[in-house]
Amino acid sequence: MLITTILFLSFGIYAQAPADSVYYNRLFYVCKAWGHVKYYHTETANGSVIWDDALLDALSGIKNAPDNSSFNDSLLLMLASAGEMGIVTGNLPNVPDSLNNNTDYTWIQNSIFSDSARAILDTIRARFRPQSNVYVGELWVGGSPNFISDTLYSYESYYPNEEKRVLALFRYWNIINYFYPYKYIMDQDWDTTLVEFIPQIIDATDELSYNQVFKKLTKRLNDSHAFLISTTYYTWIGYHQTPFLSRYIENEMVITKVIPQVTEVKVGDIIKEIDGFNIYELRDSIREYAHGSNDAFIETEIDYMIMRDYYGYFPIVVENETGTHSDSLYRTVMNISRLSRKTGPIWKDTLINSTCNFGIVDMGRLEDEDVSAMFSELWNTDAIIFDIRSYPQGTLWSIVDYLYSSSISIANFTIPDITYPGRLYWHYEQIGTGTSDAYQGNIIILFDERTLSQAEYTCMGLEQFKYAYKIGSTTAAADGNVASIYLPGDLTTMATFLGTYYPDFTPTQRVGIIPDFEVLPTIQGFRDGRDEVLEFALNCYFIDVKEIETSDNLKLYPNPVSKELHYELPEIGNDDILLIEIIDIYGRVVATEEKTTKQGRINFSNLVNGTYIVKVTSNNMVLTKVVVKH
Repeated sequence: MLITTILFLSFGIYAQAPADSVYYNRLFYVCKAWGHVKYYHTETANGSVIWDDALLDALSGIKNAPDNSSFNDSLLLMLASAGEMGIVTGNLPNVPDSLNNNTDYTWIQNSIFSDSARAILDTIRARFRPQSNVYVGELWVGGSPNFISDTLYSYESYYPNEEKRVLALFRYWNIINYFYPYKYIMDQDWDTTLVEFIPQIIDATDELSYNQVFKKLTKRLNDSHAFLISTTYYTWIGYHQTPFLSRYIENEMVITKVIPQVTEVKVGDIIKEIDGFNIYELRDSIREYAHGSNDAFIETEIDYMIMRDYYGYFPIVVENETGTHSDSLYRTVMNISRLSRKTGPIWKDTLINSTCNFGIVDMGRLEDEDVSAMFSELWNTDAIIFDIRSYPQGTLWSIVDYLYSSSISIANFTIPDITYPGRLYWHYEQIGTGTSDAYQGNIIILFDERTLSQAEYTCMGLEQFKYAYKIGSTTAAADGNVASIYLPGDLTTMATFLGTYYPDFTPTQRVGIIPDFEVLPTIQGFRDGRDEVLEFALNCYFIDVKEIETSDNLKLYPNPVSKELHYELPEIGNDDILLIEIIDIYGRVVATEEKTTKQGRINFSNLVNGTYIVKVTSNNMVLTKVVVKH
């Protein structure tokens, strides 16, 4: 009896599950190994093996293995289920380092793997050659990837068991690891993110916490396209909309549009409390769930989450010129359509000061079939203002044929190679056919943080016009095609899977479209019923001055400037006198200085904050550059 008891206790000690930290560390390396086989192994790529099931079958042994040897036994069973890696002749294509999205294979040599496991993983790496893969396709021939065929177990349950939650994490992490073109501009290393989220996925106790973990994970992409779509998530944030819209202006959540029947609040009111929460504390509490490429879009996403909630009455406290007021308003799903409704013409002709003739086009409402009529009516204007503070209707491709004499190089793309996971290739995009009778006026482009994706691409197509001016504030900074990822738990996530750059290879992701003239709306402007960005554009200055010349020969720093602006010029003649003029955005010369040296300082301390043009004139040159005073 004593011997039996000792044996039982010994077996119990031997079979004890390892500590959580050991399990999490195993999952980190299994995730990498599983993805490596999924995308590189000949038999998983051709669909001979249901690789998701191989993982699910192995996870229990991986979790409960009492030591590293037993762990490797479970891992080897999973690897063996893939079959023998095929042998393919020929050499791998030579890919420059700049297009390698997955160059690190050092993890294969980690001591957590047995010699046998390392040999299998390294053989897969060495034998791999480009191949089609059942788990990834193309949105169009030669285009960005799609993952519509990688959906197993996606719709079974809102709260998958632990094994399928791990599968969801592994699927998502590896898709991003191999195909996301912006992996190396995330704030956090993607391996570090995997380490961070393995415990959170394991510990998710119900469908809501599982969704919340994935929403926080999507935020780690630093991508304004990283949406999460699920019934559980939308139920949590709410399907019903406040009877107003808001924007984050001057560090406040400001009401910017109100349904006409609502009189309790008005445009320009600052929200101080909502749903019983202090607005500043509420914003901070949900920030971890708000995705975005930049701060401006993150604040927009926070606004969106706050405005949505359950159906019915909610308390609100606002501040305006008369003080602080409490009231009760009503969320409904119908408020969404009421607030999105727009009236008035899609385009119009506006005369300013009896001299300057502007056309104004609402790009969010302009349809492709309207483009010809729009240009016909606005053809003789001095300038057309394309308002892209919304999402366009795919009209760029028609518009460019009225602006340019030939096709234009609009962008360079890095496209994930679906036959060689972890590699990108360049595609150089041209659009338009050109016209012999191009529009002769100027172009003004309006944009802000609501300008996302195709809207940003539209800006890229229009700003190449010779006499184009960009006015507003930095865009959402996610300019490229989106693909969806389908995960257990009825989750669909998105990300940008087309790397987008200007023709000179200047990046756009996390940068956005940068305005020539930064103009930000103000709280007072909304209270006064003004569109300050449009007002700024409706200025004859943008017609009278055809083009702002810039030159690398003129160096001005710091920019933005506070008190003194330093200038550096090329060699000037001994008798040259430099006339330096500071010109405001209305074309007025607000300051002048004369200099006789090629290096010096320009006084900006007496100027109000804003955008200026510095114009330097000598006997043999005229140089100009834009400078911001703050």
